[in-house]
Amino acid sequence: RSLIFQVTMTPRLLSSILVLIALMAPSPSTAFATPQPIAPTAKSDLAIVGCGVLGTSLCKQLLNHPKFASRTITGITKSKSRHDAIRDQVLPTNGDDTECEAMKERFVLKTMDEILEEYNGHSFKDVVFCAPPSGFDDYPTAVKDAATQLWSGTNEGGGSFVFTSSGGVYEGVDGEIVNEQSPTLDPITNPRSGRMIHAEEEVAKVGGCALRLAGLYTLERGAHNYWLEKCQETG
Repeated sequence: RSLIFQVTMTPRLLSSILVLIALMAPSPSTAFATPQPIAPTAKSDLAIVGCGVLGTSLCKQLLNHPKFASRTITGITKSKSRHDAIRDQVLPTNGDDTECEAMKERFVLKTMDEILEEYNGHSFKDVVFCAPPSGFDDYPTAVKDAATQLWSGTNEGGGSFVFTSSGGVYEGVDGEIVNEQSPTLDPITNPRSGRMIHAEEEVAKVGGCALRLAGLYTLERGAHNYWLEKCQETG
């Protein structure tokens, strides 16, 4: 069955969780997934859809993770506008020349259009979808398309599809503590959260896994920066 986890963590800790989930793929005998329309041959590659703060960090850490030393990590974006910047953040700039070249060969950066054209008839064993809703007119459909067009599915490749959702889907009345079983907001009266909720439903249909992130923090990003700036302003 599909899994939903709620987590609050930095990109490094989150990446560790995603790695574990990718390694916990259910066997075909226990998987609850619908057949995938295009996946005659599952590749051993791992795809990251969306290379923003989280996706770029994930690409870098998986590329350096010993469990994925033999795997190709493919970052998928909507356009090529940030490809140079993403490569600068993901790939090593110094160190052993042989090792650096090997990592460059294992990291692929493509647009979604390029991937769909080049991988027609083939799919990725593991896929992490972490692109935000802001870049899509129909977010649930975009997540569904990634699951059915890019992922080999549990029946074919034995891998995992991980969708990074949001803790913002919870009703959370009066600041109560929530968990995976807590009620979610009404998607009709809360269309912003509804996009995430409907996307989770699409992921569940294909046997994927949803992570409801309660916050994403880096050294430069997060609520702490607001308070640090306020402290500087007040002296």
